[in-house]
Amino acid sequence: MKKTLLALAIGSVIAAPSLALADANLYGKLNLSVDHVDYAEGAGLGGNHQLNTNKSYFGVRGGSDVSDGLKGIFQLEFGVSVDNQPIPVPGFQLFTLRNSFLGIEGGFGTLKAGTFDTPLRGLSASVDQFHDQVYADSFNLMAGEWRAENIIQYSTPKLADMLTLNVATVLPEGDDSNASGNPNQKAMDTLSISAMFDLDSFYAGLGYDRNNYALTTDNGSDLGFTQSVILPGLSGAPSAGTGGGIDVTGGSGVIDIIRAVAGFNADSFQVGLLLQEAKDTKNSSLKDFTWILSAGFDMSENIKLKAQYGATDAKTADLKSEQATIGADYKLGAQTKTYAYATRFEIDSDRDYAVVGIGAEHRF
Repeated sequence: MKKTLLALAIGSVIAAPSLALADANLYGKLNLSVDHVDYAEGAGLGGNHQLNTNKSYFGVRGGSDVSDGLKGIFQLEFGVSVDNQPIPVPGFQLFTLRNSFLGIEGGFGTLKAGTFDTPLRGLSASVDQFHDQVYADSFNLMAGEWRAENIIQYSTPKLADMLTLNVATVLPEGDDSNASGNPNQKAMDTLSISAMFDLDSFYAGLGYDRNNYALTTDNGSDLGFTQSVILPGLSGAPSAGTGGGIDVTGGSGVIDIIRAVAGFNADSFQVGLLLQEAKDTKNSSLKDFTWILSAGFDMSENIKLKAQYGATDAKTADLKSEQATIGADYKLGAQTKTYAYATRFEIDSDRDYAVVGIGAEHRF
């Protein structure tokens, strides 16, 4: 199935001039960085000097009117790595399926189905100043960053010009499809919902996931670098696959999550806050708490300074993971920027990795 979708996407790229006539557009992002990585002693996780692709992607999206006030929409999006991966990530592929769907929209809102970010995950992008930067992204710190397969979502239009509601279900397509031992057979067993308030310069959001099982299977799981590679190999770290997020040792691996975000965006200054609690669905004593604070300052039309700090307290494992990142962007044009950043990830105050990098990003 994925090979068929990839063939369709490549064919779409080749036929891009024709697609433009059918209300379809080619888009994407390339983000490359040269990173100097200082790993924890004995981690054995590759070279210290790396060229990294930071969640680059390309896709085709568009739609057309099917009746008065009703429009069919689609998107096919694929992640692409344009460097040689420094770490042998299990299941790594050159192309990976990202946010892809078929849907319909109108005055009632939007209904879509496919593979894409859950509503809860969508809340974090508003706060994360280093979104998609492989070593600095907030998904290295917390659970719940799920790009789910077999997901169906309804989103309201903007209510009262300020509120959008999103409700999604992940269809199980099998008995105990989350491999947890929990019943997961009904259409509404796994839910993700969010409410987002947008009041010009101020925003706030609240999200909830029930039976999030990204950590137990490869169902669209989009684990962070620390979650999928570094932490499972370290003594005393949470169980494999959990990363800086919830410690599910002895639990089901399926979690319920509550996430809240808030922020303020002025002309030249942005500040954001994220709070989250995650707990195992079968044993509520297995839980953790995450908070992230971020800020950005536009020094000029071309220069932006950024900073971010976050921590996850896995209470039952008596472990605390922390990440601090600073950086600066220099805008070269409407679609292109260069940047520099430094980040440090710690577990119980012991360095896990520290990174200094420079890079460039181009959107099209």
